[in-house]
Order: sequence, then C-alpha cells, then structure tokens
Amino acid sequence: MALGIAEVIPGISGGTLALILGIYERLINAIHSFDLSLLRSLKERRMSLAWKQVDGNFIFILLAGMLISIFSLSSIILFIMKEYPIAFKSFLSALLIFSAFLEPLKPKISKTFLLGIVISFIICSLLYFLPESEMTEIDNWYLFFSGFLAITALVVPGISGSFILLLMGSYSSILTAVRDFDISILITFIFGAALGLLTIVRLIKLFYEKKKDLLMAIFFGLIVFCVPLIWINESVDIFSSFEVTPFLFGIFLGGLLIFLLQKVRES
Repeated sequence: MALGIAEVIPGISGGTLALILGIYERLINAIHSFDLSLLRSLKERRMSLAWKQVDGNFIFILLAGMLISIFSLSSIILFIMKEYPIAFKSFLSALLIFSAFLEPLKPKISKTFLLGIVISFIICSLLYFLPESEMTEIDNWYLFFSGFLAITALVVPGISGSFILLLMGSYSSILTAVRDFDISILITFIFGAALGLLTIVRLIKLFYEKKKDLLMAIFFGLIVFCVPLIWINESVDIFSSFEVTPFLFGIFLGGLLIFLLQKVRES
C-alpha cells in the first residue's frame, strides 16, 4: 500500500519506499525472474513452477496492496497535498532524509561512496535544470518512451516517475487517459513501462551483484539530492506565507514513521 501511495505522489519513488521497508532486493529478484524460462514453464503448463519462480505470493500481495491504496487513498492524499502542502512536503522530505541514514543506505565513507555521490549529483543536477514542458499532441513512440523512463521510479530510489513525466511533457496526457480510460494511450504507455521495467531491473541486478556498494552510494545520493524536487513545483504564494509549525509537524511525523518502521524491521 505504501508503494501505491508513492506512485501518486510527485517527488517520491516507489523504489525509495521499497528500500525503507526492506523489500527492495526481493522485488528486484521477482521482477528479474520474468524471462524466457518463465515463458517455457507457462507454455508447458507448469503453473506451480512458474508461480514459484516469480515469487507469485509476494508479487500478488504487493500488487493488491498497491491497487487498494491507489484507488482508496489517492483522493485523501491529493486533498492533503492541496490543503496542507508545507506539512505534507516536509513529511516526505523527512521520510527520505532520515531513511537515507539507515540500512541498507547508511553511508560508509570510501572512494566508492564518493564516486556514487558524484554520479547521483550529476543526475539530479540534470533534473533540476531541465525545464518542465507540456505537449498537446504526443505520438505513440513518445508515449512508449515516456512509460519506459517513468517506470524506473519503481526500482530506482530517489527519482519520481511523476516528475519524469512532467519533464517530458506527457504527465497531463497520461492522467487524462487514465481519467477517460483511453485504451490506445494506456496500452502504449503500459507496454513501454513493461519493457523499461524488465530492462532496468536487469541492469540493477547486475550492478547489485557486481558493484553493490557503488549502487547503494548512488541510491543514497539520489534520495538526498532529489529532496528539493519535492518542493520545486511549489508556488511563490506558499513560500511567502511559509509557516514554521506545519513544517516542524511534518518533519516530526516523518521522523516518527521512520523510527517505527525501523523498530518493526528489527522485531
């Protein structure tokens, strides 16, 4: 359910929460198992083997939780985002910053860590300086490419899929397609997302096995450096009427939630 909420909140990625909740590696392994051997198992009707191969129980429960939260909590989240933007965004900021200093992201200073920080800083800098755009007409190939890139937010901590769509100018088109249930647009976007998910997961799994310390350092940097992306779309009016109390309240709630999650993981 937490991952589902993350997918509807601009500025936070599902991959970040997967790391915080301790299910990231299992998620990567499950997605990585969707390969040719799975197709062979399905073709030979060895359903129990295929289900076990993809960690079916885990994937099913995870998707069920995501869908439940998306359809039941989206309106509440959007209401809070609109009515209490400072408290909400400070809550998200605290959630990300505090989580970056817990396992498995807890920094271990070394040359590898510094290299990861430099790489993540370059990536985030590009995101900062790319102007948002909005396209009125989008070709199918661009929709496909949008899905391919946006889905990386599910498996790459720190980067928001919604923010990627805003930068590419396809955010409104996708939301409109969801609202109007435009099958042609949704199918094109979903196919791109599926291919992107299978592709990026294989790269991440390779790095996870070969260069885990570097990958964790990059993730640490992405999470920390992308915190300003949560605030980047705020209007001048909000900052001109900035209040300390909701800001501190959001920080407190974010820190408290991380503390409770850590206790649950340790128990």
